[in-house]
Amino acid sequence: MFYVYVYKDPRPTNNRRVVYVGKGMGSRMWDHWRKAVHKNKAFGNFLALLRRDNLEPIVEIATDNLDEAGAFVEEMRLIALYGRRDLKTGYLFNLTDGGEGFANIVRTTEWAANISAALSTPDQKSRNTEAAVKRWANPEYKAKTVAAIREALKDPEVIRRREEGKAAFIHTDEFRETMKNATIKLWQDPTYKQKVVAAQITAQNTPEALSTKSENSKALWQQQPNKMAAGIKAARSTKESKAKTSAQAKAQWADPEYAAKQTANNQEIANRVEVKAAKAAAAKALWADPVWKAKMMAARNLKKSNKLLAP
Repeated sequence: MFYVYVYKDPRPTNNRRVVYVGKGMGSRMWDHWRKAVHKNKAFGNFLALLRRDNLEPIVEIATDNLDEAGAFVEEMRLIALYGRRDLKTGYLFNLTDGGEGFANIVRTTEWAANISAALSTPDQKSRNTEAAVKRWANPEYKAKTVAAIREALKDPEVIRRREEGKAAFIHTDEFRETMKNATIKLWQDPTYKQKVVAAQITAQNTPEALSTKSENSKALWQQQPNKMAAGIKAARSTKESKAKTSAQAKAQWADPEYAAKQTANNQEIANRVEVKAAKAAAAKALWADPVWKAKMMAARNLKKSNKLLAP
């Protein structure tokens, strides 16, 4: 089994600050202190400074009884939590973000070129792919790794750092242009478009989604009734909206089955007692208005005169 360990600064003025995070098994955690030469020069200098002052680092196991995947994830979580000196995000001497890769490693141009060339060979790519597929084909490995990552991402400090990094990246014109082009390209694929639209319709019509939309709508109508009504009226009053509504209505009524069904439905509604009563009350209210009554009587008289004058 693996464990994740930390090195802490023993000097009182530094309040037992965590300065290094690593993963290992057996006595791995003590290797850094035993070595006289270190690949990580800054961490080596720190340990040498402690020796000069007759001090020893505080070395502790942060989490144990982990499989390798879980250890990688925990190492990454702690590095993200405490932050790295080289990136000016914290006090750790670590030069990578942990895990199996070399994310954000500080490297020379020559070293980076050599690593890139070595990892880009067809054979190496094939081996990496086969190894990754094999690992993820193991249900236990997959479940543990996914669970560990999800748990790590719940850490408030990790969330904060991720959001800060994301905000700095996504607010660039280059990122916006890249995402725009990628999205346009995806939506030009009929299969992708159909799949996404179907997923959206399914997601938006779940009981939970419908309930949320209903609650949000009610809240908006209670808070801003005039604004909501004005917005709907404005949207429906545009030429485009009217033309669209008209075209849709014509298309529907052109269907004999739809027309027959709607006609029957309208007749049924019109013959309801409450509807007739409402119509009668509305008519009485109109005829009780002298102006409206005079206007209607004038129209009737004109119609009669036209009939008498007709040949």
